[in-house]
Amino acid sequence: MDLAHHEHERTGSPKMRILSPSSSVTQWSENQMLLPLESISDLPDQCYTFMDKCDYPPADGRRERLLHLFNVPQFIASRTCFEMNGFSGCRASYDETTERKHVTSCTTWFRYLVKMVRKISAEDLKPSEDGDEYTVNNDEYIWFEMTIFTRWDYPNKCRVLCVDIPPDFSAELQRTLQKRATALDFRDPFAMHADLVDRMIIYSDIAVWRVRDPIRVLEKSRLRMGQIFEPIHDISRHAIHTAEVLESAVETLTEIRRFQEEIHADLFEDLGKTYKLRAREYAQFQITLVKNMKLRSDSSTERLKNEVNLAFNNIARQDNSVMKSIALLTMIFLPATFFSALFSTTFFNFDNDEWKVSNKLWVYWVIIVPATIIIVILWRVWLANSDRITKFLGAGMNWAKDFWKRGGRAPKRGKVADP
Repeated sequence: MDLAHHEHERTGSPKMRILSPSSSVTQWSENQMLLPLESISDLPDQCYTFMDKCDYPPADGRRERLLHLFNVPQFIASRTCFEMNGFSGCRASYDETTERKHVTSCTTWFRYLVKMVRKISAEDLKPSEDGDEYTVNNDEYIWFEMTIFTRWDYPNKCRVLCVDIPPDFSAELQRTLQKRATALDFRDPFAMHADLVDRMIIYSDIAVWRVRDPIRVLEKSRLRMGQIFEPIHDISRHAIHTAEVLESAVETLTEIRRFQEEIHADLFEDLGKTYKLRAREYAQFQITLVKNMKLRSDSSTERLKNEVNLAFNNIARQDNSVMKSIALLTMIFLPATFFSALFSTTFFNFDNDEWKVSNKLWVYWVIIVPATIIIVILWRVWLANSDRITKFLGAGMNWAKDFWKRGGRAPKRGKVADP
């Protein structure tokens, strides 16, 4: 635990990274500071604020005070919402004094989860993505429970609070913002959402590939039957979680798109038909991306099921080979045992403390060796032609039943016996 976190515990001032535009609006700079909760309102008019999970105030009144500054419902601070796999909401305020009741304030909140599995070793397989290694120490995975709170106030004040985001999130978002061909229009309450969601989708993409890559390693390695089930179980758990949070993400983004369309219709300053249409289309495009990622995640789950089926089939084939070996050994020893028991062949005499061998032992081998060879050959022929033999025997049984029904008489001329 670092000194900044100790200071946060002592003073109640959470550690924040603040990304805000310069006077040119297209250039963004990042600052880091310990900011008291009561000073949140002193943040720049347009900014992204990032807070690590360990700096997020506990639900002892401090978290509620923080969310109150963003006009977020108090229930969002509860443990129930803090451990949900996703949610979304919107709260708007209107100017009720004018004839045209326009939006004066808009708050949104949503939760977007990503389970990041440890990156596979390049020795096993070249990774399908080039993201950083997000897991720490020897952990096999890490959860990023990204929770976003936004508040927009007329005419162009827009602040975003991001909690529990990946360590490189702010730097990557800053690069994206500075590459924009046009500046953000802060008259739009949802202007700062699109680039934020883009970055989240990228992390989802990395997460899906990091579940897929170990599956490919399994498919290529063909581990022994007893060794494959444990890694399959672990990867299946990650795949199920990834599919779950992607399904939740689709619902979350769908709701945000609906909020956006409703708020755009009630703004005081019309953003223009082209702007609003493009915003809706891009939001729908983002939803489509996540849906397709969900399909890829489902494909990984199906591939795991295929590996399990293959493992079971191989085990069954292995068991079948063992049973054939046992049957072969039985066939080898059965004739010798049978003839020895049938004729009570005793070739050894231990009377008078002497061990005598009968001079007729050769007769035993003359009978046993050919009999064993014949039985083994018949057994192999049976295995190779079991279908035809079974069909032939079945036809013979049907003929015998038909013959018995006719009382032992041959079928009348002109009639064909049933097969």
